[in-house]
Amino acid sequence: MKLRALAASLVTVTLLASAQGLPDLGDASVNALSETQEKTIGNRIMREVRVDPLYLDDAEVTSYIRSLGERLLANTDPPRRELEFFVVNEDVVNAFALVGGHVGVFSGLILLTQNESELAGVMAHEISHITQRHQARSMYGQRGAQMASLAALALAILASRGNSGQSGQVTEAALMGASALNIQSQLDYTREHEREADRVGLTLMERSGLDTRGMVTFFERLLRANRLNEFKGAPSYLRTHPLTTERIADMQDRVERLPTRMVPDTFEYRIARAKLRGMNGTPPQAVSYFRTQLAEKTVLRPREDVYGLAYSLLRAREFDEAWKTLAPLRESGVSYPAFELLAAQIRADQGKADDALAIYRPALKAYPQYRALAYGYLNLLVQQSRSKEALADLDERLRIVQDDAKLYELQSRAFEISGQRLPQHRAQAEAYYRRGNLAAAVDQLEIAVKFRNANFYELSSAESRLRELRVLLENERSAEKALKIS
Repeated sequence: MKLRALAASLVTVTLLASAQGLPDLGDASVNALSETQEKTIGNRIMREVRVDPLYLDDAEVTSYIRSLGERLLANTDPPRRELEFFVVNEDVVNAFALVGGHVGVFSGLILLTQNESELAGVMAHEISHITQRHQARSMYGQRGAQMASLAALALAILASRGNSGQSGQVTEAALMGASALNIQSQLDYTREHEREADRVGLTLMERSGLDTRGMVTFFERLLRANRLNEFKGAPSYLRTHPLTTERIADMQDRVERLPTRMVPDTFEYRIARAKLRGMNGTPPQAVSYFRTQLAEKTVLRPREDVYGLAYSLLRAREFDEAWKTLAPLRESGVSYPAFELLAAQIRADQGKADDALAIYRPALKAYPQYRALAYGYLNLLVQQSRSKEALADLDERLRIVQDDAKLYELQSRAFEISGQRLPQHRAQAEAYYRRGNLAAAVDQLEIAVKFRNANFYELSSAESRLRELRVLLENERSAEKALKIS
C-alpha cells in the first residue's frame, strides 16, 4: 500500500521542542510556524493522505462530518471556516488534527460513540488543538526537517493512531532510524495541550448548543475500557492523547457549572453511522448485522437500521431485496435524500439507468443542497455518455459553487468523453487546485495550452490561469525552501 511505502522511507525527523521550551499557551509569541508555513505543510501532507486507500471518499459521510465540524467552528473566537474535515475508513477508535487545519476522524470512533454529542466532543477537542496552534508551536523548534519527511511523518501519525496489523507495520517502518521514545514524543500531545483542548472544546460545544456531557462520557468510557481492555481500539486514542483521571475530573467540574441540555441526535448522525456500519466487513456480515438489529425491534423499526440493511443488500448485490427493503422508507411520507440516492443507486446497478435518472431528477429539486445526489446523478450521466446533459448541469452548478473539486473532476470526465481536450485538462487543473495540489494543476494547464485548435477565448483563459497558478506554485516552493533552511 502507498501508506506503507511512504512511511518506510521516513528518515529521522525531530519536530518537537522540549516541553519546557514551549511558550505559554496564552502567549502571543512568534515562536511558532506562521499560518502560511502551516498551510504549506498541511497541503503537502494532505496530498499524500487523499490518495491513500483508507481515505474515505464518500460524499454523504464526509458531508455530515464537515457539517458537524462547521457547526463547532462557527463558535470559535473569531469564527473560522477554513478547516478541512475527513474520515479514515478503518475500524480504529481515534481522531487527529494535522498542522495546517485538517481534522481526521476514524470510522471506528464514529461507530463507537453512543450519541452525537460524544462525537462532537471529540471533534471539538481536535479543533481546539488547531485553533490553539499546538502542533505549530511544537514544530517551530526543529523547522529544518525536510518537507518530504514531514509528509511521511504525518502518514506515520495516521498509521500509529490505529491498532490494526497494518498500522503496526507502518508505524514500525516509520520509526526506523530514530529512537522510538523520541519519535513517540513527537506523535503525542503534552498533557497541558490536552487540558487546554478539553477546556476550549467544552466551550465550543456549549456555544454550539450541544450536550457538553458528551465529551466527558466518551472519554470516561475510553479510560474505563482501557483498564478493562473491553474493546480493541481503546488504547489507540489514549496513546496519542494522554488521558488521566485528573483530566476527567477537571472536565466533570467544568460541565457541572454549565447548563444541562438534553440534545437529541440528528438524523444525519444516525444515517452516517448506519452507512459506515454497512461498509464494515464483508457484505454478508453487514447484512447479518442489520437483520439481527431489526429482529430485536419488534415494535418500532428504526429508519436508519432499515436503510443500513438496504445499503448492505446493495453491497451484496441482492438488488431486488435491497429495493424491497428500502421501499417502505420512501413510501412513508417522511422521505430523506439518502433514501432517494440509495434507490437511484440500486436501479443504476440493476442496469436501469433511465429509472435511476428518473429518481435523481425530482430528488435534486427537493434537496438541491445535497451534494451526494448531484454527484450520483452527474456520474451516471457521464457513465451513459450523456455529456451534453452533464456539462449543462455542471455549468449551472459551478456558477454557484466554485470550491467543489468533485464537480470539476466530473466536468473533466464529461469533456473527455465529448472530445474537448483543452477544457478537459483545464477542469482537471481546477480540481487539483482545490485539493491543494498546485504542481499537478500547473501540469494539467501546461497540457491544455498545447491544444492550439481551441477557440481564442478558451486558450487565452487557460494561459492566464496558468500564469496565475505558476506564481502560486513558485510562492509555495519558496515557502517549502524557507522551511528547509530556516
